[in-house]
Amino acid sequence: MNKAILSVLALAVLFGFGISDQTAAIPEADKAAILETARDYGDGFYAGEPERMERAIHPDLNKIVTQVLPQTGGVLIGYSTFSGLIELTRAKVGLTTPLRKIQPEALLMNEDIACAKLTSPGFNDYLQMVKIEGGWKIVNVLWVPGPETPGLQPLTGFDPEKEKDAAKKAAFDFVEGSLSGDVIRVEAALHPEVSRAVFQKQPQTGKARISRQRYSGLVEPIRAKMGIVPEDQRKVDVQIIDMMDGMAFVHASTAFGDSYIQMSWLNKQWKILNILVKPKPGAPRAPQR
Repeated sequence: MNKAILSVLALAVLFGFGISDQTAAIPEADKAAILETARDYGDGFYAGEPERMERAIHPDLNKIVTQVLPQTGGVLIGYSTFSGLIELTRAKVGLTTPLRKIQPEALLMNEDIACAKLTSPGFNDYLQMVKIEGGWKIVNVLWVPGPETPGLQPLTGFDPEKEKDAAKKAAFDFVEGSLSGDVIRVEAALHPEVSRAVFQKQPQTGKARISRQRYSGLVEPIRAKMGIVPEDQRKVDVQIIDMMDGMAFVHASTAFGDSYIQMSWLNKQWKILNILVKPKPGAPRAPQR
């Protein structure tokens, strides 16, 4: 296999292919379904209704919460699993009165990928969804405790307007560094527990599947200089989708594809934690194990 083919394969692994129109309006039927999925996830937990939670989340869910420990300045990452969320909901650990103040918002949609947010007294979440067999499923979540969480430590020094440029730079450094082979920029932008989900359909069956790469899967191909793109062909564009409570939702597009990025403001630095990518059907891909 020659170097040109290897480069194309590496790019497929890194970003997928195809550019979306972020400004396009979400069709009303899809918007209603996206909001309903967000409500099933959030209000289902508060209501103790496990069937709603199970309907909302994908089995390959990656749900993350971050906490900076004041004693050390270290960052603690917490995870929730598919079964954990369903069983905690069944156990009614989050059960509250009907006045739950769940506020979902659909931020954007690109075919079978959607980005949404959910605010409530107990938690504020960024949600990444995929559309499978006509229904939306949450595959990535980045969240923080809500304003009425007991013992909540206030976030100090965070100004969304002042942090927009820094958040965009972190996303840009990841994408541009990946395309240029600059592993130092990529490592600086990524959290060591980063996870990227690639959503695509298996051509033999037409069934949707999700593959994941963690830190080494993102960094080592770049260190090996796989898939370097000439500067005049990169065309990196980064836009802020939304920011709240020390979190940012970012869309990065290049000539080769789109990445939807969730990141956290940790010790006054932006770190990427979740990425969702959808390759273009028919584009060359690296072999999947």
